Amino acid sequence: MFNLRHCFVCFMLICALSSCTERIDFTVSDIEPQLVITGYVCTEPGTYAIHLSSSGNFFGKDTLKKYDNAVVSINDYQLENDPNNNGTYITKSDFCAVEGETYTLKVLLDFNLDGVEELYTSTVVAPYTVPLKNLLLQKLSNEEGSSIFPLASLIFFQDPIGPNYYGAHLYLTTARDSNSSYQKYHVSNTPSKYVMNIFSSDVEDGSFIFYPAYLISRRMLHTPLDTLTVYPLDTFELELNNHSQKYFEYLKQASDASSGSNPLFMTPPGVMHGNIEGGALGAFGVYTVSRLKEVMPFAENTWTDEQMILRFGVNWREKFPKEESQ
Repeated sequence: MFNLRHCFVCFMLICALSSCTERIDFTVSDIEPQLVITGYVCTEPGTYAIHLSSSGNFFGKDTLKKYDNAVVSINDYQLENDPNNNGTYITKSDFCAVEGETYTLKVLLDFNLDGVEELYTSTVVAPYTVPLKNLLLQKLSNEEGSSIFPLASLIFFQDPIGPNYYGAHLYLTTARDSNSSYQKYHVSNTPSKYVMNIFSSDVEDGSFIFYPAYLISRRMLHTPLDTLTVYPLDTFELELNNHSQKYFEYLKQASDASSGSNPLFMTPPGVMHGNIEGGALGAFGVYTVSRLKEVMPFAENTWTDEQMILRFGVNWREKFPKEESQ
């Protein structure tokens, strides 16, 4: 449908391509808010959340309204209001989806305040786990005596026949200094809000897949404003997810928009194709998990003496004698 957004884009293109320098003022009217429903469950036990909010206007500057007066259920399981987050409904910590089973999300809410509750639904089938076969940390530079960085985290797995929709997360277990305990952090090498690498198996259906999931550098982003130094003996854990199709497609749209890969045609907040029936926007999905770990090796000329002292103390050489690093 040729809607308001398309008109706006066409207008901007015409203005950019024309030679006219006269200032032109125009107004874009507000888009009627819609309910946005997002959330997922997994085949591992855990606390999972469904979020209810309103969509924003074209320029995405609205403070989105949250809804705490809905009835939210998955099959016959009723979720509870999260006391710490408005508009969020959560499962118990032992909730676990089952591979191959069908899950229907139902949301009852009087969104338009007409005194009648509207029903919004989404039905998905849980995909099957795809086991990781191997995880390698591969040095990219072949120069003799060079730093071990950068590294590529390479994953290997057998793709089952048929459509599968994968995502990969990278975690780093490290300590910030010699006085800190080891902690597990979600890390990335991109400041994108969506740090999950998203890819599909459409091109290599049914084959043994070799995929360079993440580039590992000396410092990794923990948040857009915080980095972590990678040290020897730190552990990288790569998590492979297999998503239900519509939720994968929703994540891909969100990832493209947040990374600015197509800025001229970025989708306004909430206005993305999903799988919610009943007139709401958003998406509901189920995913599976497979994990492998790999320890960061020590190599000479990679970390300075000051860095090693900060992380392991003044006697760090006792952990990494020179003869073991040759």
